[in-house]
Amino acid sequence: MRANTILAMALILFAGIATAQDGGVAWDSLSEKQQRVLSGFADNWDTLPADRQQRLSIGADRWFGLSLKQRDAAQNRFKQWRNTPPERREQIRHRYELFRNMSVEDQRRIRDNFHRYKRMPLERRKELRKRFRDMTPEQRKRLRDRATDRPRTTTRG
Repeated sequence: MRANTILAMALILFAGIATAQDGGVAWDSLSEKQQRVLSGFADNWDTLPADRQQRLSIGADRWFGLSLKQRDAAQNRFKQWRNTPPERREQIRHRYELFRNMSVEDQRRIRDNFHRYKRMPLERRKELRKRFRDMTPEQRKRLRDRATDRPRTTTRG
């Protein structure tokens, strides 16, 4: 198993070097499995930006490591994403970029809060969403400011 890990890491490093040298991933350099997964991109593969080609080829590899249940879930998420209005997609991308630029501590805090929220009973989550929707913009801003100013080192159990 260790040899497989070393081989996989070497292939990833080599793929990164090859991509950096030629500016992209050649369609012919993809495995048959990758080409099958990415067949929808075949006609315009050469027009895709190099970084997108790289991400897609890596994503195709990851696809084969997923169970059938995980693949179904991923396909459902992708369908949901494609049905999301463009302005909402842009909002999601913007928020994701903001999140990526946060400190590791702030990212952890947000993840912890999200997981705590998801563990709440459904009725409690509905109640919190309603309270937030009923707030004025000023109240929402105060709530966000208060959450931002809250000390990061304390956690509630």
